[in-house]
Amino acid sequence: MAADDERIAKELDLLRMRFPDLEYRSDGRWVLLPAYQVPGSLWDQAVVATAFQIPQGYPGQKPYGFYVRPRVNLRTGEQINNYTDSAEPPFSGEWRKFSWDVPEWSATNDLRTGSNLLNYVLTFTERFKEGA
Repeated sequence: MAADDERIAKELDLLRMRFPDLEYRSDGRWVLLPAYQVPGSLWDQAVVATAFQIPQGYPGQKPYGFYVRPRVNLRTGEQINNYTDSAEPPFSGEWRKFSWDVPEWSATNDLRTGSNLLNYVLTFTERFKEGA
């Protein structure tokens, strides 16, 4: 097993502590979280499936963007910025992509002290709190 595969396996274990129903597809390095809580009352959904791809070169290369299913809308009817249809995730259903760049990324050899996939996933809440 390559070093980056070992790192990803450890990070998936860390993610499963918070999201035990996580699915992982090594072909393409896709992660599916079937039940992600959407914060607040801004959105028309309380729980969505989210997916993201672990990029080549990870952890030096940080992940970018995340996908949601079903389509979410703001309760106000405002148009959502940086949110588009996408056929990228290899999981069933219709997906929409949020362009999202994690604010800070500083991966270290010790995944519990530096940036990791769990930290990344938890930033999705920040995006949802932004609304439009």
